Amino acid sequence: MRLNILATILFSAIALTVAAPTPEASEPSELLDKREANGASCHKSSPAYTVTTWGSWDDDWGIGFLDNLRGQCGAVENWGFSYSGSSGQATFRLYKPASSNCVENAIWLASNPTGAIWGVTCTS
Repeated sequence: MRLNILATILFSAIALTVAAPTPEASEPSELLDKREANGASCHKSSPAYTVTTWGSWDDDWGIGFLDNLRGQCGAVENWGFSYSGSSGQATFRLYKPASSNCVENAIWLASNPTGAIWGVTCTS
C-alpha cells in the first residue's frame, strides 16, 4: 500500500512536469532596439589595442568588457576607458594574448546580455 502511494505521488509529479507550459520566446521591442544599437570597432598595433564601443552594452564604463578580456585573453595591462559623446573607447595592451581572436570573443561575450555583436575584427 505504501509503495502504491509513493508511485502515485511520483507519477503525478512527472505528469505535472511534462504538462507544464513552456514560456514563449519573445523579446520586448526595447530589447530588440538595444540589440540593433550595439556596435564596436577594433584597431590593434600590437601590443596596443583600441576598441570603440557604442550602444547599451558599454554603459558600465567597460567593466564587463574588461572582465571578459581577462577571461579570454589573460593579463590586460594599461587599461583605460573613456566616453566621447555616445561612444566609449577602451585602450589596453596584451603582451601574451591567449588566442588570436580573444579580443573579438570578449566583445561578443560582454555585449551578449543586451545583444551580441557579431563580426568585429581587430585590424592593424
